[in-house]
Amino acid sequence: MKIIALVCVLFAFIARAYSASTTWGVQNTTDIIVLNQNIQYPAVRNTVQTLYFNVPASYQSNSKVISAIYLQDQFKNSSGPTNTLVWGGPGWTFATIQMKTQSSYGLNVTFLVYGR
Repeated sequence: MKIIALVCVLFAFIARAYSASTTWGVQNTTDIIVLNQNIQYPAVRNTVQTLYFNVPASYQSNSKVISAIYLQDQFKNSSGPTNTLVWGGPGWTFATIQMKTQSSYGLNVTFLVYGR
């Protein structure tokens, strides 16, 4: 019985670590902000939402090479999404981020992209 409880606690710590803010790359002093956007979606009861965010937006262009991407969870209880870099990212001029919310939670994330 103790083993089951320990495994549950371990999974709780892992879930908490993945559902907070996420960073890819490193911001340098010479970098400028390419994108600063707050993304909000309302909660849907008993549903996990999967959302994709593209940099640059559809039918837009970006000549800056991305050096860092920051997704900052704005919920104070760390109930934010699990973030995955799908395409591109630091070293490229584009990126696609997958954000998967927790069940019955919405999305409130500040999205910062730095480039040079």
